[in-house]
Amino acid sequence: MAAMSVTPNIIVITTDQQRRDSLQAYGATFTRTPGTNRLAAEGVVCERAYCTNPVCTPARASLFSGQYLSRHGAWNVGTTVPDDTVMIMHRLAGAGYQTHNIGKIHFQPMGMKNPDAQSVEALLGWRERFPAYHGPYYGFERVELALGHTEFGIAGHYGAWVEAQAGGLEAVAALNSMTQHSRFYFGGEAYDWNLPTRLHNSVWTADRTIAFLRERDPARPFFLAVGFEDPHHPHCLPTDYPGRLPPETVPLPRFTPGELDDKPPHFLSAHHGRLKEDGVEGAFMVAGQGRGGNYAAVSPEEARLGRAYYYSMCKLLDEQLDRILAALDDQGLAEHTIVVFTTDHGELLGDHGLWMKGPFHYEELVRVPLIVRWPAGLPAGQRVNGLLSHVDLVPTLLAACGLPAAAALDGVNALPLLRGETPAARDAAIVECTDDPAALRLKTIVTAEHKLTMYHGRDDGELYDLVADPGELRNLWTSSAHGGIRERLLHRLLDHAEPLERRAARSSYA
Repeated sequence: MAAMSVTPNIIVITTDQQRRDSLQAYGATFTRTPGTNRLAAEGVVCERAYCTNPVCTPARASLFSGQYLSRHGAWNVGTTVPDDTVMIMHRLAGAGYQTHNIGKIHFQPMGMKNPDAQSVEALLGWRERFPAYHGPYYGFERVELALGHTEFGIAGHYGAWVEAQAGGLEAVAALNSMTQHSRFYFGGEAYDWNLPTRLHNSVWTADRTIAFLRERDPARPFFLAVGFEDPHHPHCLPTDYPGRLPPETVPLPRFTPGELDDKPPHFLSAHHGRLKEDGVEGAFMVAGQGRGGNYAAVSPEEARLGRAYYYSMCKLLDEQLDRILAALDDQGLAEHTIVVFTTDHGELLGDHGLWMKGPFHYEELVRVPLIVRWPAGLPAGQRVNGLLSHVDLVPTLLAACGLPAAAALDGVNALPLLRGETPAARDAAIVECTDDPAALRLKTIVTAEHKLTMYHGRDDGELYDLVADPGELRNLWTSSAHGGIRERLLHRLLDHAEPLERRAARSSYA
């Protein structure tokens, strides 16, 4: 389908740490997700989309800049995206777009310990900055920020709103109390939250998005980033939320005893809660693990409960997405608005004996949901199997707007794939992870049939045949029969790194 001449609006909707199997559009049978069902029916579902990093800040920096971690430099949670990183917001603002953010963006550290630090997104001291602050911020003309997650996420513009609705700090403290239903420490907990659903972050994010659509500048096209905080751990549900899933209906984690024995040693260390004791943790805590407990000791009942709360968080979020789509209809904007729905990365959720995220590039963590709807420019109800990367979103959206790509972009224009004009946009996707610059650093290449992960400064690695072994149970790294495949993919990773080094010396505005 050819794009029409009307300049499109763009909404990029990100969730936080969401698995593909939380959505009916990706095969879930135990839940209902009408919002993404509608997007899938009216847009293009990408079956093999990959994030560029398994943790929040670097993944989001790549998604909005179109650059790999190797170039933008925000290598982990707790780092700051450099101020001179050119985002799609900068490029579209220069083309006359109104640029606005609602909710989580996470370009800066949230857990700042220095009271003199100037991080806009720091939880510490946020009441002194909000609600007066609204930007500009990384190319956004205006921002409405949500900081943190669940019970430690009542902060920023969202926090100021909750305080106003509740009637002060004491009332917020009472609403923010929780009842824990699982002893499982850090990652798969299940909490009932006294915060009512009407004050939940996902509801606020949808409310503010709907308000923006009503109050936008009608004389300009808009780029709107909508960042939902859920379903990031800890797994909390409002006590009054009526749509929670019964634990007995939710599948148990997929874990085969012994499957971690042929993996690099940090897999078993994480499984047994021994990252620090085994020397995996260096100067930094392993991101996404937070010195969690012994996952091997999690009972099936606890695992099912933690997963049920997680998938229920996804369900609550999806209901709010449905409201946003209805508002686009009400405002007459749907036809010429590109809606992108994705997440920063996935979640292990007990599969492979691991929870949350980090330096474990399983499909559950790095293969992400990605649905694109644009009635005026894309066919409806299509599914594409070609590989895609989050770095492809910026050049794809620029092309949809009739704007040139830039030399500083690492992605490719995937419009021909989304339109069904070609079966592929790229022949490999890259995932990078720097957990500790002096210790655990890894890069992964994914092709149509294989996945290889190399670890800098180490002899071990991972190689999987994704066709014969989609569960990634058998590591072929040391298999003599697969030596040729290993060498070819290692050369591909070198080919990936070399042009990044060459281009790093160029201006990021190139």
